[in-house]
Amino acid sequence: MESGALPYLIWRSLGEDEPEAEFALRNSVLWYARVLDQEHLKEFVRLLAWYVTEGHNDITNGLYVSQAQNDSQEEMARVMRTLGALGRVEEMHGWSALGNPTSTVLRMAGKGLLATLIGYLGGTYSTNKVVPWFIYDLTPELQEVFIATLMQGDGSEYETCYDYCTTSKKLSLGLSLLLAMNGYKFSVYETTYERENWNEQYILRIYKNKDAAERYAVGDLLARVCTRRETFTYEREYEYDLSVDTALENFAGGSGLLCFHNTPFTNITMDLTPPPTLAEEPVIIGGEIQDETYGEFQPEMDLLNRAFAEIMLEGDARGRVFTFPIPTYNISRNFDWEDDALAPVWAMTARYGIPYFANFINSDMSPEDARSMCCRLRLDNRELRKRMGGLFAAAPLTGSVGVVTMNLARLGYLAQDEQDFHARLERLMEIARTSLEIKRKMLEGLTDRGLYPYSRHYLRLVKERAGSYWSNHFSTIGLNGMHEACLNMLGVGIDHPEGKAFAVRTLEFMREILTRFQHETGNLYNLEATPAEGATFRLARADRKRYPDIITSGTEEAPYYTNSTHLPVGYSDDLFEVLDHQEDLQTLYTGGTVLHIFLGEQIDDWRQARRLVRTVAENYRLPYFTLTPTFSVCPVHGYIPGEHRYCPYEHTPEQLAQFGVPVPEGA
Repeated sequence: MESGALPYLIWRSLGEDEPEAEFALRNSVLWYARVLDQEHLKEFVRLLAWYVTEGHNDITNGLYVSQAQNDSQEEMARVMRTLGALGRVEEMHGWSALGNPTSTVLRMAGKGLLATLIGYLGGTYSTNKVVPWFIYDLTPELQEVFIATLMQGDGSEYETCYDYCTTSKKLSLGLSLLLAMNGYKFSVYETTYERENWNEQYILRIYKNKDAAERYAVGDLLARVCTRRETFTYEREYEYDLSVDTALENFAGGSGLLCFHNTPFTNITMDLTPPPTLAEEPVIIGGEIQDETYGEFQPEMDLLNRAFAEIMLEGDARGRVFTFPIPTYNISRNFDWEDDALAPVWAMTARYGIPYFANFINSDMSPEDARSMCCRLRLDNRELRKRMGGLFAAAPLTGSVGVVTMNLARLGYLAQDEQDFHARLERLMEIARTSLEIKRKMLEGLTDRGLYPYSRHYLRLVKERAGSYWSNHFSTIGLNGMHEACLNMLGVGIDHPEGKAFAVRTLEFMREILTRFQHETGNLYNLEATPAEGATFRLARADRKRYPDIITSGTEEAPYYTNSTHLPVGYSDDLFEVLDHQEDLQTLYTGGTVLHIFLGEQIDDWRQARRLVRTVAENYRLPYFTLTPTFSVCPVHGYIPGEHRYCPYEHTPEQLAQFGVPVPEGA
């Protein structure tokens, strides 16, 4: 060890964080500044791109790059000399895809610390090459250097575009993100080969001109980009309408002409009018700030909302509901109930019950104060304003790092009294906090090291302002089985006044604990009515095996716990009785809840659906609710209102046989 030098691990643990420190590999005479100056950083980025395109490493050397004899060969050698990274150079034959020798190539070995780092950062072989994580944090100028060098190395140049080919799926995804960050238009194609040991190839077609064409020919017509509805004079014989009901424009079902999968799990908030946070802001079209503001685009918003509602109202080819995306509509005090442009939204509600409604009429919150996510996760942006001193424009960059659900039914069975119940619940919540804090710490560390590149990119402003990527995200604790907890501990369900009062006290207790967690950890916490879904059955089944006399809902063969603090299934057909009961409970959740208002079948008139939503929103404090009509779907006849175990319509023997229904002989 040279005088004044320390092993890296010791320096990292005990040394001062000095920018002027220098580093070298063990037994190497090549020392490098800890912080590269701008010129050396640019050359390092170039060499990294050359390596991703033409390089590999092995156990004897961290970096090899091979290049046929051309101008790029000299450029590559110059870059390596500038960085002090050029080692042994030797002539070799290249090899074609068929295994035949090609022209002579130079194989240049790297040396020193920078060459070794490149081998670690860029991947080992062609099939696992990646865009190194730190590239996303560089300036746009340096990112352009990386992209340009990739094209110089492995890009095929044409008049209007480059084709970049790779066998690494990770590289194709990482480069796609980098191109999108820098405003490139591009397409990705995947090719497969039937020959043995041939890898799939990913081709990125990258267009040189980043600006969208303003005019282009379509047959004998001249088309142009349309960014808003316009009135114009048309002198030809026919007038052509814009359409959003085509096979390619497929937001609801996913990309592609044909869909063989569930609709993508998405939740969107649909503004019906420009929100106050954006109404006076200038619109941005093609990256350019315009003179018009978002508030001037109400007709376009009406068109978009109508098109979306009509697609969702239609359902799929067999009349089945599109379960996603889940649209949330904000109901505020100035909501225009008489706007007939919203008729498709109410018709969609009456037929399928798709939309969720966020109620801000009887609330101290405004639509800008909340974000609805997943099936019921709902985040209070006011917590972020307290923490961050304001949101980042209109996007809060928030979410939840995870949800831990409390099994209240078991606690109700084990607890001796309410005090014991709360003590057991607090202990479980402490365990949940530990779990969520560990996960938050792990997420932050992995993001720092380059994992989750998309999240890392979108959360970079949070990192700059708060010091960590995930500081805007909540830790969520939820609950399940309150009805069964009441039955096991009190002998009455949540539908009984004593059970409901106990449920209210429990939620208030959990809120107090979460407030303490938030103060102690410095992280955001909230309380959610966990959907639970499969856990309602799994937890009940596990408890029945361990405690045979525990009270559950369902049957011996299929026990389950009632979701969160909901009333038991089939409790009442009187929806207003359900609303009266749930109002005090639903408003205690800080991290989201939803009340499904179950209807016997579809509402015949969309005006009735509108009237019912208005009645609920104006007379109850429920923060989040949805209408849920009952309907059936026959593979032959499609949508049928109401619950039907068997289709009430006639079927031919051929139709029955097509769907595996036995047909009696002679039928």
